[in-house]
This record gives sequence, structure tokens and C-alpha cells, in this order.
Amino acid sequence: MTLQPRKKVLYLITKSNWGGAQRYVYDLATNLNQEKFEPVVALGGDGILVEMLQNAGIRVIRIDSLGRDISIKKELAFARELRQILRNERPDIFHVNSSKAGGIGAFLGQLERIPRVIFTAHGWAFNEDRPWWQRLIIKFLHWVTVILSDRTIAVSNAIVKQMNWPGALRKMKIINPGRTIGVMYERREAREKIIDFFPRLTPYRNDIWLVTIAELHPIKRHHITISAIAELIKTEPTLRLILIGEGQERQEIEQQIIELNLSNHVFLLGNIVEAARFLKAFDMFVLASKSESYGYVLHEAGLAGLPVVATDVGGIPDIITNNQSGLLVPPNNVSAMTKAVKKLIDNSDLAKSLATNLVDKMSTRTIEKMTRVTEDLYKH
Repeated sequence: MTLQPRKKVLYLITKSNWGGAQRYVYDLATNLNQEKFEPVVALGGDGILVEMLQNAGIRVIRIDSLGRDISIKKELAFARELRQILRNERPDIFHVNSSKAGGIGAFLGQLERIPRVIFTAHGWAFNEDRPWWQRLIIKFLHWVTVILSDRTIAVSNAIVKQMNWPGALRKMKIINPGRTIGVMYERREAREKIIDFFPRLTPYRNDIWLVTIAELHPIKRHHITISAIAELIKTEPTLRLILIGEGQERQEIEQQIIELNLSNHVFLLGNIVEAARFLKAFDMFVLASKSESYGYVLHEAGLAGLPVVATDVGGIPDIITNNQSGLLVPPNNVSAMTKAVKKLIDNSDLAKSLATNLVDKMSTRTIEKMTRVTEDLYKH
């Protein structure tokens, strides 16, 4: 019996930090059937993803000209560098990720006659807070990317619904991301480790802990959650909100905490490596985002057995079914967020039931399942 040669899969992603899209590329590259596929990752920067891939034995190609900031000069340099990589590597499958890398990558993949070009839409930049004419131009560019790709993977139903222009639907397939967390710390140990990291929480080790894990970015609407805490502590004085993440809004959030006199109720912990392993320390997960393409953190909260309150936006309903596996509230609505959190605090049986249902639902979405379905797209 003659062994078939392995097919080379070249992944392309803009940044090498650690976010949802980077986790997705890492999970696919490290879980492909190594007898059938040879994964290679091309990326920009020298972030943690580079080291993680190399430690896993995945070959990495750095693209010096690749970054998120857009300029004509940089785009041309990136296009030239990427085209040379495609000519050198000659992949059988070219799997592009993120908006910028996706558009240029899909075009060059077709130009260089790569047999199979796959694009994963992790979100649409036209959902961000921009003038309407910018959003229209960006949507057009995303649409072109979908049309140029042989298939587009959408990480949630919302991704498909939002790209509602001619010819896009037939190109798209929904594959919810898989997620597997390593050994998680149990509640007491997780709290003690967090207190060791952040001693200011020591007096509150037995209180009600809510958590949000998210970049400190305007799209996450942290000010809504913090405003809800200001209302909730009037009847729940032992309530504490822990924000895990870092970003451009730190200063504004710190100012809001001071203005609302919440220094003993809202705590910014910054980034924590593998924060999902600590999730059992908390009593509830809250997320007030205006937009989410999927919501890895909610998937992780489900695996940890936490009740969830989140906004009814984007791909979040792919994870949370309202009143079945969590509570959904409208975005930008402090009152609704306040009432939903209060409802779960007051009704522990409901909170446990929702959390159990979410565990059952998320446990079926494994990395292995995601990888096998994606491999099927690589084949035809």
C-alpha cells in the first residue's frame, strides 16, 4: 500500500499575541492529523504564540512587514513578502485568519493558484465603532475576501447573518470553536492563588466574586458592568467584581472606580496566564460586550461550571441560550445587567441549573471535534 504524501497547511495570522484567533490557530496546528497534514504558521511579531508553536514542534515563519496598522506602504511590503512565502512553501491548503491577513491572503492564494484557500472569519471589523462609510467600505472588503476564498469558516451563526451580501452564504460554513482547559484549580485553591497574586483581595476571600475576563477595550463595555456593581452593592455589600485583562481603557476604568467609590468592590488584576484554570474561584461570570464573534471566555466559564450573565449580541447566543444555559441581557443596559445578576444571586437553584446545562452544552465542543470537521474542509 502506497502512503499518500502529507498535505502542507500554511496558516496565516496577523498578530502573535494570545487572543481568540491565535488560540484557534494554535489549536488547529497542534491537533491536525500529523500523518495526513504538515502544519506551518506564518505570522507577524514575536509574541507568545511564536514560542508556543515552536515548543509544540510547529514550524513558524515570521513576516516582518505584517502588523495591524494599515498603510499603503506596509500593505505593499506585506503583499510582496507573503507572495514570496507562498512561492517558496507551495502549500496545498492556505488557511488565512483575521481581517487584514484574510483579504490580502485570499487574493494572493488565488493569484498563486494554491489548490485550497480557506478563510476563518473570527469577527467583522464593520461591527466596531466607526463612521458608517468606513463600515461600508470594510464590509465590502470582507465580502471580497469571502468570495475569493474556496470556503469561509464562520465561528458563529452571527458571522453568517452579518455577511448577508450576494454569493457569501454558499461559501460559508459554521464551525463553533472547540476548547479544552487543562486541570482547573478547585474553588478554595484557586481563590488562595489569586489572593497570593493580588493580596488586596485577602479580606474578601469569603465574599461573592464575579469575574470578567476580557481585554480592557471599549467594545467590551466594562463601564456597564461596573455601573451595575454600583447598584448591586446597595443590597449586596459583599459583592466583588474581578476584571482579568489588560488594554487601552485601564485609565478610564480606574477613574470610574474612583468616581463611584468602588475601590473595595472592583479590582483590576491585569493579565493572568491561563486564567481559565482559576475560574472555579468565582461565583458568576459576567460579560457586557457590545460585540462578540463567539466568546471563548463564556465557553471556558461553561466548562468551569459557572452561571453566566452576558449580552445578547453576536455569537454569544451560540453559547448561551437565555433561561436555559445562562441569562442574556440587551447591550448597553445597566438596569438589565443589574437585575440579571441579582436574580442569580437570589436564586441559587436557578444559578446551579443554568450552570449545569452550560457545562453539558460546552463539553461537546472539543478541539478534536473542531479539528476533524476543519480537516474535512481541507479535503474538498
